Amino acid sequence: MTAPSTAAARICPARDVCVDLVITSETVDGRPVPALLAASRHAAAVVVGSRGHGGFAELRLGSVSRAVLHHAPCPVAVVRR
Repeated sequence: MTAPSTAAARICPARDVCVDLVITSETVDGRPVPALLAASRHAAAVVVGSRGHGGFAELRLGSVSRAVLHHAPCPVAVVRR
C-alpha cells in the first residue's frame, strides 16, 4: 500500500463519524516540517502522527510533531497508533 492510499484509509473512519467535518489531504514532495507548516497557514487544525517506541520514549514527541506543534499558527493534534 502506498503512502497516499494508507493515509486515505486512515482518514475514512473519521469522515464516517464526523460527516460535517471537512478533511483534506495532500501529498507533496519535500521536507515534512516546512510542508506541514505551509499547509497549517490555511488550516483550522493539523493532525500529525507520532510512532513512539514504547516505554519512556513513547512519551516524547518526534522532531516533526514537535516542530509542527511549536510553530503552526493553528491547533495541532498529535495522535499515536
